[in-house]
Amino acid sequence: MEKTKNKIINLVHSYLKYPLPEGILKELYKELEHINLYPSGGGYSELCQVLATYSGTKIENILPANGSDEVIEMITRAYQGKILIPVPTFSQYEASADRGGFSKLLVNCLTNGHYIINYSSEQLEEASLVWICNPNNPTGTSISREKIIDVLQRAKGMVVVDECYYNYLEETVIDLIDDYPNLIISRSFSKDFGLAGLRLGFMISNSKNIKKISAFGQYFRINRIAEKSTGKVLKYLDYYQKAWKSIKKNRDYFINNLKAMGFNVFDSNSNFVFVEFKNENQTKKIWNYLKENNIFTTAAWEDEFSVLESRFIRICIGEKKEMDKVVEVLSDYVKKS
Repeated sequence: MEKTKNKIINLVHSYLKYPLPEGILKELYKELEHINLYPSGGGYSELCQVLATYSGTKIENILPANGSDEVIEMITRAYQGKILIPVPTFSQYEASADRGGFSKLLVNCLTNGHYIINYSSEQLEEASLVWICNPNNPTGTSISREKIIDVLQRAKGMVVVDECYYNYLEETVIDLIDDYPNLIISRSFSKDFGLAGLRLGFMISNSKNIKKISAFGQYFRINRIAEKSTGKVLKYLDYYQKAWKSIKKNRDYFINNLKAMGFNVFDSNSNFVFVEFKNENQTKKIWNYLKENNIFTTAAWEDEFSVLESRFIRICIGEKKEMDKVVEVLSDYVKKS
């Protein structure tokens, strides 16, 4: 019992909390024999073909990058000007704009417990780049296809739909890239395939946009192991699909338990849960209580998100036994308060 009590439960970052299949680890270990060789570099044609097949698109529509963070950086530099960011959301959209010294406009989309993309026509006409995170991080809110199309139709600049949590939402707008030349989609292998440490992301758009954005990336931007891992993990889709199903089941179980305790929890379409507390004081007490019990989560005052009031905590979803422990600790807190 003592061992379980002292075990650290890390629910801070939204990477896959399940172990990789043993077969993948063995295959990647063999790749270490060739670590003295450079990766393919440049166009990464073999990798692009694997990603195109997986995404259901063409090789010329794919551009791989060093994680979705580099996707964000390359796009921001390619379409600098006035950048629209729907807050609260993932902080790297804003951080990338700040690094480049570019103009930005943060648009509040969270009102009365609801996250809704509410860009005005004037804002969309002036922006060179528009961000949409679907589902949004940290709220877990899904953005409807109709809303994305509405933004695409009204925007004068480029619109990026960040689909890094695609396999939890299972909705995409990849099929629209030929209809909307201002559409770019961002994906990642960190959140659902467990490759956060290898840093592999990619973008999908029309070939003209891909060519323009590629000029802002390094030649050898993806390491050899990350490059070779993609085809290997996709051979284990059955394993991952079971893991995603399990995570969604754990998430819904966790949400129901939190609601039963009286907490205000946002419905989530991702591998994390967003909880709103009464005020900053209560938030800090609960965050610290979890921490004292070796449960680590992401509070609003940390730098993971842009413009988030201090009464929120994001809790990522792990295995069932981990979420059981979080429920137990929070239940204990409620009884004591």
